[in-house]
Amino acid sequence: MKPKNLLFILLLLFGKNLTAQNKIDTIFKIKIERAMISRGDNFPDFRIKNDSLDKFLFALHKGFSPKDFQEYVKFSDEKMASASVLLESKNWLHKVNNQYKPTVFIADAKDGELLYKYAKPISEKITKSIQKNLAKIKEQFGKTTIAKTQDFQTWSFLVLSDVLLDSWQIDNVEKDFLKQEDRPLRNGKHYYFKIDENTNQQIESFGIYGNQTEQIDGRYVSVYGNNRNHLKTAASENLISQTDNQIFDKMAKDYFPNLLNILEEERNYSKKIYTKLGYDKEISFEEFFIWWYHFIYTQATNEMKEKGILTIPKSGNFSYILEE
Repeated sequence: MKPKNLLFILLLLFGKNLTAQNKIDTIFKIKIERAMISRGDNFPDFRIKNDSLDKFLFALHKGFSPKDFQEYVKFSDEKMASASVLLESKNWLHKVNNQYKPTVFIADAKDGELLYKYAKPISEKITKSIQKNLAKIKEQFGKTTIAKTQDFQTWSFLVLSDVLLDSWQIDNVEKDFLKQEDRPLRNGKHYYFKIDENTNQQIESFGIYGNQTEQIDGRYVSVYGNNRNHLKTAASENLISQTDNQIFDKMAKDYFPNLLNILEEERNYSKKIYTKLGYDKEISFEEFFIWWYHFIYTQATNEMKEKGILTIPKSGNFSYILEE
């Protein structure tokens, strides 16, 4: 082989490796967050942040090889093998067509844009459905103790988003749409897990609405929203009694057939998106959909806000105390 040709090949190989390293470098610069859907003592029994294991899975999702990651972090062969064995043993990593792929949901900024884009047909149907049932929903709210002192619009964000679509409802989505009695088994524990990019650190990843519980002045206060910087909000006036909670449960149960009908109508479409975005090469449809559902109901919530159906507090959160 002529020296000139050999030099060209070496430059080609070096350039390819350099490009991979430059691209993988971006994964270590972005803000990565982690979230879980579980109950009780079902949670990981290892620290995913140790040895940048979360970023390793993120890199695999973005198409990098274990070798690309190893060269970037300068792991020895033994340490890299140990990391892979650990993740496989915890059911966080598996081989598909002889390539390592994560078994948890992962999304970067581009994934997030597409997940919202393709959620539109479903979220719009949900918005129209809730609007159609709004009179009945308001009538049910009128039976609560809350309604004696506060109007529906004040509670509309919690009722129409959290009660009808999220916390009071998500178990029904898992059981009756996904047909899952138990969440994925991971080393003896049942839970869903996601790793994603946050492009705006003022709010939750992709602006998704969800619940967090904080102990404030000796009380456990739940906060529904997406503004991480306003969690500690006085909530003494937002008390949900056991009786009112039973009414909320009934509201979620009564609305669920409408929601289930929409999800079933769009099941084939959802599976097409699952494949189109490449998640079928990594995770189960159930693992994909439960996280995509968060994008769907968040988008429906924002659509309802735009239509004036619900009001989101200026803080971006609604805080409340659930009576035990």
